Amino acid sequence: MAVKVLVSAIGQQLIAGVKQIEDKTTNAIVGYWLTQPRTVNYQQNEEGELGVNFGPYCPISNEAEFSVRAEHIVAILEPREDVVEGYNNVVYPQPAQQALETISTEDVPGANTTEPVNDEQPSTDTPQDGTSPGLTE
Repeated sequence: MAVKVLVSAIGQQLIAGVKQIEDKTTNAIVGYWLTQPRTVNYQQNEEGELGVNFGPYCPISNEAEFSVRAEHIVAILEPREDVVEGYNNVVYPQPAQQALETISTEDVPGANTTEPVNDEQPSTDTPQDGTSPGLTE
C-alpha cells in the first residue's frame, strides 16, 4: 500500500496508505481504501518557517481503515520523502532504542566454556539447628 497525499473536494489534505477500489466489470475507479489516514495541518512560526502536523481524520472514531468515494477526491499526490518519514513516525512509532554496550567475550567469565557462571561459592556450612539447607517443614 503506497502512502499518498489526497486532496478532497472540500480542500482537505489527507495523507494515508491508499489502494484503489475498482468496479470489476468496467475497471472504473469507484473509491479509495485508506489505511491510517491523517489530516495535514500547517503552522507558520514568527520566522516564517512552515511546520506540518498530522491529526486524526475522524477523532470520534477508532477505525484505522475505511473507503472514500472516488468523486470526493480531486487530486492524489506523491508526498516528499521527509513527509512520509514524519507520517510513519506518527502512525507507526518505533520503540526507543536502548544503547547497548559491546564487550568482548574474553571479559565475561565462562563465556567461552560450557560451565555455568557463578561468582558466589557454594556454601558448605551446615545450619546450627541440624536441618538440611533448602528444606522446609
